[in-house]
Amino acid sequence: MRKIGLQLYSIHSEAEKNLLGTLEKVSDMGYDSVQFAGLFGIAAKEVKKVLDATGLTVAGAHIPVEHFSGDALKKQMDDQMTLGNDLMVMPYLTEEQRQSIDDYKRVAETLNEAAFRSKEYGIRVAYHNHDFEFYEVEGKLPFDVIFQETDAELVKMELDTYWVKYAGFEPENLLKTYKGRCVSLHLKDMATKDDKKVSTIVGSGILDMKGFIKLADEEQVDYCVIEQEYFEEDPLSEVEKGVRNLKALL
Repeated sequence: MRKIGLQLYSIHSEAEKNLLGTLEKVSDMGYDSVQFAGLFGIAAKEVKKVLDATGLTVAGAHIPVEHFSGDALKKQMDDQMTLGNDLMVMPYLTEEQRQSIDDYKRVAETLNEAAFRSKEYGIRVAYHNHDFEFYEVEGKLPFDVIFQETDAELVKMELDTYWVKYAGFEPENLLKTYKGRCVSLHLKDMATKDDKKVSTIVGSGILDMKGFIKLADEEQVDYCVIEQEYFEEDPLSEVEKGVRNLKALL
């Protein structure tokens, strides 16, 4: 059965307060793996002890843009090796970092250089999309610029299904266009709240989660990771419902 991970940003307030205890809770919920969004000052070797004790594996880590170069990249790679993680993901660009197509080309260059360096560590580099990459800038789609300007063998894709659908695109088409690039699929469901699209408990919204898992299997995507950014109740309770819903579909 396919392993299901949780992007810990979904419950970042809990993780920030007590990362090690949160990992134990996530394991008890039924998750098989976690995707990190910071270690909150905890040494990687201490985190690894909890991973080993719980049986959780690592389905990547979100690393800030500024840590993809220089000494900061070396520190990140050392930590990821300690954790047993083989995937570093650039998760977000601020508005100031994406003003022009040249900005996106610079991001692509950073990804290329980081991926070249990390290859010798056995660590892959990927880019995670939101919706803004699918709105034209200077007549081009930033999403295409990023993946056309990066080395297909080195720089991979973490496709966020929610944001792709939010922007009016289809994950299936993108995976076919960039076949072999996607190594991680973010499973985030969609609902409407006060006439706005928001993320919701996986398996309770309008997106085809079962279809996305099937797509991940067909395209041999390594990781399927639940993420949720909007909550109506306790986040821990909602992400637990999400993994139960998803595993019921497997």
